[in-house]
Amino acid sequence: MAIGKTETIHPSNGIIIRYKGVIEVDSLYKDVKSWFGKNSYDYFEKENIEKTKPQGNSVIIRMYGIKDVDDYVEFKIDVAFDEILRLKKTDKGYTGDARIIIKAEMIFDYKNKWKSYPFLFHLYNNYILKKKINGYYWGKIYDDMMDLNSLIKSRLGLIE
Repeated sequence: MAIGKTETIHPSNGIIIRYKGVIEVDSLYKDVKSWFGKNSYDYFEKENIEKTKPQGNSVIIRMYGIKDVDDYVEFKIDVAFDEILRLKKTDKGYTGDARIIIKAEMIFDYKNKWKSYPFLFHLYNNYILKKKINGYYWGKIYDDMMDLNSLIKSRLGLIE
C-alpha cells in the first residue's frame, strides 16, 4: 500500500476504552495533559463541554498532541473523552459511564516543502524512506499511543 501524506496507526475507529464506575475526571484530564508534556508533544484542546442533565452531568473533552520528530515527520495523537455520561457526585468522586477514544497518525512533509513535487514526494515516501517509516517512525508512535492507552487504563483501574 502506498504511503501518502498521513499514515494512521490506530484501528479504523481508534482504540476505544469503555468504563463504568468511579471516574476522577479532573485527575484523568490532568494526567493525560501532563503525559503530552512529558513526552515532548505540544498540547492542544479542541473542546471541553460540560452539560447538566437530570440523569447526571455529561462531559465531552477533545484534545490532541503534536510532536515534531524531525523536519519531515510529525506525530499526532488525539484523545477524546467522547462520552462521559451520568456523572454523579459520590464520596469517592464521580461515578458514571465513560468512552475514551485514542487515535494516532504520522504526518509527512508537515512543512509542505514537497507540495510542488507530488511525484518526488511519492518516491521519497514509498522507496527512499519506506524502511525508516515502517521500522523506526511507526514503532515510536505506536509505543507512544500504547503508553498513553496504558496510562488511561491504569487511572481508571482497568490494569494494574
